[in-house]
Amino acid sequence: MPRAGRLILTIEGNDIPLDIYKERRSSIRISIGKKSLIMRVPKVLPKALLIEHIEWAKKWIHKQLAKNPNLLDHYYIDHYEDGDLIHIADKSYILVLKEETRKTSSGKLVGKDILMIKLNKEMSTEGKQETIIKLVRRLIALDQTPTVAERILELNDKYFQKPIKQVKLKYNTSNWGSCSSSSNINISTRLLCAPKDVQDYVFIHELAHLEELNHSPRFWKLVRDVMPDYKQKEKWLKENSHLCKI
Repeated sequence: MPRAGRLILTIEGNDIPLDIYKERRSSIRISIGKKSLIMRVPKVLPKALLIEHIEWAKKWIHKQLAKNPNLLDHYYIDHYEDGDLIHIADKSYILVLKEETRKTSSGKLVGKDILMIKLNKEMSTEGKQETIIKLVRRLIALDQTPTVAERILELNDKYFQKPIKQVKLKYNTSNWGSCSSSSNINISTRLLCAPKDVQDYVFIHELAHLEELNHSPRFWKLVRDVMPDYKQKEKWLKENSHLCKI
């Protein structure tokens, strides 16, 4: 049975995919699949009732997590389809995929929330998914850069007052952020999946490098003076890094 749609539910700070299937049935059933939560609903179901049952599903999931906190840790989107809803940093994007006769693939943000990606229809299925993931990451980075830069500048003005040359977002798995000797700050788009206070910790960490490019006791004092509980943020990143994927 073809999937009718996908939603991204935010459960305890984590984005969990929910696949909805419309079938010949009179009841609604939810289950935990290998790659997503699965909700099976009647073919004819008013939108208001669907929304009501999605809220019920959230409560049901919370109960399951109370029994097994690690139940949903393996969920993250690694396969995109046309119409997917991608929730990142308090914003939801709608993915629109078009396959055309073209030499290269491209992507752009249409309006405020549509990720339009045009693919070479001759590409393999694997090649298309790799391209989609790459372009989704790039478009989200471009869209979120002004917001991240604004927050970094705000924290800099409040605590450090150091010159910053440039702020960039790019996807990498080697670190959460970096600061160069030329005052360029780079932030991994993975950080967008973290809570705001954890994001602030990484921003403060990199801003502190504007004064100390090493991890000396002086550096950590700079961080601690601004965020006394920074070790809790480091702990979150260490324990939840596997959930921060786009």
